[in-house]
Amino acid sequence: MQRRLTGLIAGVSALGATVALGGCGSSAGSGDVTLRLVAADYGDSKANSSQKYWEKLSTAYEAKHPGVDIEVSVYSWNEVDAKVKAMVDAGDPPDMAQIGAYADYAAAGQLYSADDLLSIDTQADFVSQLTTAGELNRTQYGMPFASSTRLLFYNKKLFTDAGLTPPETWSQLASDAAALKDRGVKYPYALPLGPE
Repeated sequence: MQRRLTGLIAGVSALGATVALGGCGSSAGSGDVTLRLVAADYGDSKANSSQKYWEKLSTAYEAKHPGVDIEVSVYSWNEVDAKVKAMVDAGDPPDMAQIGAYADYAAAGQLYSADDLLSIDTQADFVSQLTTAGELNRTQYGMPFASSTRLLFYNKKLFTDAGLTPPETWSQLASDAAALKDRGVKYPYALPLGPE
């Protein structure tokens, strides 16, 4: 049987992973199954590493499902997509992966669809925009796992002094930033593009 990878989106996603714990896995002939999970680490130290979360989750799952072992590998979110690609290219894909790069695998027929893995009730609980982000040709492959929302805020005094109102569109944001720059505002607009 060709193993197919269960992709999870993280970040918009994010991609819960527990619903995917039913992949092909490997068996040593004893009836026991080992499922390989590759996950992204969003922590920046051992103290807040995602490794702890996945180990706790897999231990709880194993306790409820005797005969199922979950082998967890956690990689930095900066490298997890490349690690999974290398595994797939080597012919040894994981059973589950928390990654953002799912579309190529879906197009190649290497992923299960959400319909193959989840009940309709579970799928209905997903935020529709996150579900759509995990689709290829109107079929959902990526499952939301985590999502974050960036805030847009403004300096009321600077806007009032410039006679501006808060922007409601990207083009308004651009023209407001240009107007503030013309008034000598050193940083008329900022977007967080840090290591996170």
